[in-house]
Amino acid sequence: MSDITVPVLIVGGGGAGLTASMLLSSYGIDSLLVSKYPGTSHLPKAHALHQKKLEVYRELGVAEPIYERGTPPENMAFTAWYAGVVGPTSESGREIARLECCGNGDTDLNWMKGSPCHQANLPQIRLEPILKAHAEALGPGRIRFNHSFIFTLLSTLFLTLSQYATVA
Repeated sequence: MSDITVPVLIVGGGGAGLTASMLLSSYGIDSLLVSKYPGTSHLPKAHALHQKKLEVYRELGVAEPIYERGTPPENMAFTAWYAGVVGPTSESGREIARLECCGNGDTDLNWMKGSPCHQANLPQIRLEPILKAHAEALGPGRIRFNHSFIFTLLSTLFLTLSQYATVA
């Protein structure tokens, strides 16, 4: 096993880690991302991507594939609550409440003034592969799944000492 020295080590290959890797690469900062998992998430997890996040992704050049794979804005105009989905009574499936959300599907002009980007809806299991491919393109060989970072007593001692050194 060979040692690798990098200015920034990113531990975790989810949305935050992959985004951090892309941002660092875009600023010319060398980093290494490691994830103990064999690949990106296989569970749906989060799905809403707000305007400000899409502004960052636009700057990184990854917003368009997200919009292409995501829910169309007109399908994100409302959120609603129902009395179940199906059931034996006429109350089953009844809409209880409905609220406008996401700028009413990009039709609310005040919402749209807040950002040049619109909100997106893409489950994490679909988002992470897009982010991973882009992060790998920006930093070839710097994204490593099936790798773990193990804290050793020496690294813990070093981190503790460096914290005291910066405070003093």
